[in-house]
Amino acid sequence: MSNDQLTPGTTAPQAAPGARRPVMTALIAVNVLVAIAASVMITIADGFDPGLILLDGVSPLHERGEMSGKAVDGGEYWRLFTTLFLHYGLLHLLANMVLLWLAARRLEPALGSVPLLVTYVLSGFGASLAVYYTAHDSLTAGASGAVFGLFSALLVAGLKQRLDLWLPAVLLAFGVVTTFLLPGMSVAAHAGGLLVGAVAALAYTYAASLRTVILTATAVILVVLTVAARFL
Repeated sequence: MSNDQLTPGTTAPQAAPGARRPVMTALIAVNVLVAIAASVMITIADGFDPGLILLDGVSPLHERGEMSGKAVDGGEYWRLFTTLFLHYGLLHLLANMVLLWLAARRLEPALGSVPLLVTYVLSGFGASLAVYYTAHDSLTAGASGAVFGLFSALLVAGLKQRLDLWLPAVLLAFGVVTTFLLPGMSVAAHAGGLLVGAVAALAYTYAASLRTVILTATAVILVVLTVAARFL
């Protein structure tokens, strides 16, 4: 029986090195493809500039998809999700993809592919809303909010399934330290992702009988917060 078929709350065996992780692979692939497309657009518009491509280039994809509270106010709700797949330069992409790989390669076998995807999407949604409400005028992009959700989910799953906790502990410690020490980090996005990721993992591991209720309630709360923003 594969890990995807394990009853939530049971202990998952350690995944073999060659175990399939389709959601992890797909998420990384989409992020990389978007980054390549953005780099091509930047090069066409501004010529080949390694600084723009590696560090801080902004393409038409960013202009239409990065998180902007003011743009969301104008009805561009897709930014709450598209921001998760945009990065300011290839180094930004590389950092987030390495962290995603480290967390998801353990979490997908432990929880399953669908739970990983649900946790990632809900965490990213929560991160975007946290930015909207606490850093409304900021322009942000990146997968880090969703990835931080995977960090907390990995810790919750590890505690329940009695897995080795050194990796989630290191990832969380690294994430917290870099959030406050490195310039340009979105504290709101990381905090929002951590919170929602933990809730999603709790639903999949500790509250199997209430899993659908908890996940549905979480999604509804996030949607209500999005709609409420129009009236505040």
